[in-house]
Amino acid sequence: MAELRGGTSGYAYKEWKGSFYPEKLPDREMLGFYGQQLRTVEINHTFYRIPTEKVLEAWAESVPLGFHFVLKANQKITHIQQLRDCRETLRRFLETASVLARRELLGPILFQLPPTFRADAALLEDFLQLRPRAFRFALEVRHPSWHTDETYSLLRRHGAALCLAETDKDSPPDIVTADFVYARLRRPSYSA
Repeated sequence: MAELRGGTSGYAYKEWKGSFYPEKLPDREMLGFYGQQLRTVEINHTFYRIPTEKVLEAWAESVPLGFHFVLKANQKITHIQQLRDCRETLRRFLETASVLARRELLGPILFQLPPTFRADAALLEDFLQLRPRAFRFALEVRHPSWHTDETYSLLRRHGAALCLAETDKDSPPDIVTADFVYARLRRPSYSA
C-alpha cells in the first residue's frame, strides 16, 4: 500500500512561533515539536554544509521513530561539480547521511540542479551509477532541456525519482520514474 508523507522545507522558522509552534517554545525544541506534528522534513542546511555525525545524532534523538529527514545534496555536488567527478564528495555526504539511515530516519536525498544546468544524458548516467542501492535519490531539474524521454528512462533504469517541483512559473510533468514520488509544492500560496 502507498504511504503519503507530508512535511515542509525546513523547520527552524522563528516566524512560525505563535502559529505553528507555541509562542514560547525554545529554539532547541523546535525540531522535536515539529516531529510530533509532521512525519518528514526537507533539510536545506545540508546544501551549504555537510553536517557532522554529532549534529545528525542530535537530530535523530529529537524526533520519533518513523520520522524521515530528506537531505538536500550538498552544493559542491550539484552546483560546483555539477554531477561531474563527484564520487568522493558524494561518498562523504552519504557516509554522513548513514547516521540517519542506520536509524531508519533517512528519506530520499534531493539533488536540486541549478536552473542553468542543461541536460547531459551521459553525465546523468555516470552520476546515477554512483548511487548505492541503500539510498533513494530524487532529482530536481530546473532547466527545460531535462524534460525528455531519455532523462525519464535513465531515472527509471536507476530507480531515481524525478522531483515533481511546482512553482508559480512551472507545473511538473506527470511522470513517475521510481517506486516513490517526491513532490515539492513551492508556490507562495495555495487555495483550497
